[in-house]
Amino acid sequence: MRKLSVILVVLISLLCACSTEQKTVQVDNKDFVNTLFVQKVENNFTSDKLLKQIEDQEKIEQVLSMVEGLEAEEIDNDELIGVLENHANYYMFQFSEGENTNTDRGDYGFQVLEDGIILFSYDQPNTSSQPLITVNTHKDLLEDMKEMLEITF
Repeated sequence: MRKLSVILVVLISLLCACSTEQKTVQVDNKDFVNTLFVQKVENNFTSDKLLKQIEDQEKIEQVLSMVEGLEAEEIDNDELIGVLENHANYYMFQFSEGENTNTDRGDYGFQVLEDGIILFSYDQPNTSSQPLITVNTHKDLLEDMKEMLEITF
């Protein structure tokens, strides 16, 4: 009986480990947008004072390069919303093409939480695919992005 229990625990662990699909964040074409909106959410609230619009193509591509190569796993939309609801403070990065505003969906986007977790709204630009959450935390990445983009909020 004990041997059967151990075998079942091992099998269940293996099945659970295989159920989440890990991916490496890839952005093959980094010039698909011309505007980056960076918005800070503070105590679940934001304002125009906490928004910066960046149109420097080199900086936009640099931000995309900074997240490229991160390991992430798929989550569903409800999980993504739940994670955001449990964090009062985070930064949203939304990449858009053309005349889009910061209130539009955008072509690509991610949120960086204070603890270094990064949530990707969809795994590839211009798709409505599965959201991703980073496997590891990346606490210094947000500070590096803010410094490079000259964000002071």
